[in-house]
Amino acid sequence: MRADRGSGTVLGIVMVTLLLFGGSACWALVSVSTARQRAAIAADLVALATARAGCPWGGVIARANHVSLDACEFVGDDAVVHVSVHPAGTLGPWSLPTVSASSRAGPA
Repeated sequence: MRADRGSGTVLGIVMVTLLLFGGSACWALVSVSTARQRAAIAADLVALATARAGCPWGGVIARANHVSLDACEFVGDDAVVHVSVHPAGTLGPWSLPTVSASSRAGPA
């Protein structure tokens, strides 16, 4: 019985560590997923604004939605935009990947 002394403490530390790593991984997944949705929605809004009023107005809409307008061009009558957004926070010493989205909109 003496050899088992302190094993509960070690087991508790291991379980808490696994819980923290699991929680951090879940938080990172949710953060990237939320950023992906934000990028997709913002790309649609920016494309609509660009199709209606040009690339400068698309930049205004992108800044209002806290995304970066990476590219804005017209292909025929359609406006094609690419936006990117960085997820909130970091995962320890690693940063989360930047998420991008693109959208196309034509004249109304």
